[in-house]
Amino acid sequence: MTPPPPPWTCRLQAVVVPALLRAPALRAGGFAVVDYADTPVGPYREALTAVALSPRSGWVPWMVVDSEASRAGGREGWGLPKELAVIDTEREPADRAPRTAKVLAEGVDLTVTARVTGGRGLRVSLTAALRQPRRGPAEVRFTGRVRPAVVVLEGTPPRGVRPGRRPGVALDGTMVIGPPR
Repeated sequence: MTPPPPPWTCRLQAVVVPALLRAPALRAGGFAVVDYADTPVGPYREALTAVALSPRSGWVPWMVVDSEASRAGGREGWGLPKELAVIDTEREPADRAPRTAKVLAEGVDLTVTARVTGGRGLRVSLTAALRQPRRGPAEVRFTGRVRPAVVVLEGTPPRGVRPGRRPGVALDGTMVIGPPR
């Protein structure tokens, strides 16, 4: 089955923590665990690292998903380095963000625990450019709520991500990722 072409509109909940990643020099970036409830290829989960190239653009050097359809769509549509992994998430009944996640992938065995600390949070609309190698930039738009969270990473994270307790954010909203130009 051929995955649907971009754009993709996806309903998501995510936990994001800042990280310093080598790209090849040390750069600001982040690690995220995302639970997609609704996408063009059905629900799935992913974990990723993203490196900031500027305040409004970045690239994704590492990404794992628990869906073959997502893997194929991400590779074909945007040149994302998606690999298959086992990703499980749990939520608190009153909290839409993933409360805990377990990520098992090649070289990664990580438990992520998040405690959302900020009520309803802020409603935001953000736009950035995804800049994958050998592809034109793709516009990524997130609209939804952002709330502060305390995130604990235990185990073996992906390269460049430190285990431990740190501030993060919980996202709840919609992401639209357009075609590469």
